[in-house]
Amino acid sequence: MTTIPLGRRIALAAIALTVAGGLFRFQLAAAVITRGDDALRGGDRAAAVRYYARALALDPRSSRAADRLAFYLDMRHLPGDAESAIDVASRALGNAPDDPALLADRGLAEQRLGRWRAAEDDFARAGSAGRDARYDHLAGRIALRLGDAGGARRYFSTALTHDSAFGPARAALAKL
Repeated sequence: MTTIPLGRRIALAAIALTVAGGLFRFQLAAAVITRGDDALRGGDRAAAVRYYARALALDPRSSRAADRLAFYLDMRHLPGDAESAIDVASRALGNAPDDPALLADRGLAEQRLGRWRAAEDDFARAGSAGRDARYDHLAGRIALRLGDAGGARRYFSTALTHDSAFGPARAALAKL
């Protein structure tokens, strides 16, 4: 029996790992997201953001990784984070245009930057896509901020259509 030379064994191992990485990148990305969630539960937001970015690099079409990364960039409040969150969410929305979580993530970042109309639009789309009264309510609050009482009334009414027990929308409508 002949032994395989060391250089050839290393080359075969590298090829095998490359093929395995390509075949299992979705599972690997999911595992990295879980590591990010664990880091977050442990209080290490910086590590969580690194894990989420790594997961997104492994699987650029992962809405879950993009949502986690954009959301924690929104929450971190470092210079440039809001712009980065908008970029991450916008790229991911190219693959999943009606993902309510990604729309809300982008809306939060736009709100932080004072891009009120864009934030209102994204929250309204998130509310509609997810049938989620919370996002409709946020769109209504922004409409009020912009002086659009009629638009706010429509958003609050839509929120109650999505969840008839949603108190904040009911209270806002009562004030209008």
